[in-house]
Amino acid sequence: MSREKPIKNLENEKIPRWGEPAQSVAPFVPTPLNVVKKMLEISEAGPEDTLFDLGCGDGRILFTAVEKFNVKKAIGIDLNPTMVSKVELMIEEKELEGRVEVHNKNFFNVDLTSATLVTLYLTTSGNSKLKPKFEEELSAGARVVSHDFPINGWNTAKENSPPHFTTGSHKIFFYSLPDAYANKEKKGQKSTWNRIRDRILKP
Repeated sequence: MSREKPIKNLENEKIPRWGEPAQSVAPFVPTPLNVVKKMLEISEAGPEDTLFDLGCGDGRILFTAVEKFNVKKAIGIDLNPTMVSKVELMIEEKELEGRVEVHNKNFFNVDLTSATLVTLYLTTSGNSKLKPKFEEELSAGARVVSHDFPINGWNTAKENSPPHFTTGSHKIFFYSLPDAYANKEKKGQKSTWNRIRDRILKP
């Protein structure tokens, strides 16, 4: 059964539900195409995915995801109407209506419950502001992949240190939900609470 839901337009809200307005999150700096490809490879983007690119800029992640990785649908959110118009023209030129969408909205106020993959190139601060939204709206099995900036407090899906992938001088942080924020004990180790409990109960 498909989990897709229409994007809710919450732009009439006076105050965004999550954090500060998106203008404060990051300037537009395009992700190099080789990094785009690596982000989608690491996240194993594919035909079952509905991808949301938050701050989609010129749409390069959207088009790469659909054209190179056969993603079912790629949805971009951006506050810049000029960039959104350019992406809309490219969608028409490439005849990708229904596969690629772009919306001139504040992504803090966009419903992400249909997303199986979220891509980011914001800032560490911006990612932190989105973290509670992700934890509430993204379903188990969803993935988040961030260019250069981590989501503080989350565990990456890469087990070995350092907790990120690299492409040249660029870092890629990959997260799988809910493992990214679930308080799970490492294999063979006890949690701090269990260690304290054992000391208290020790005869």
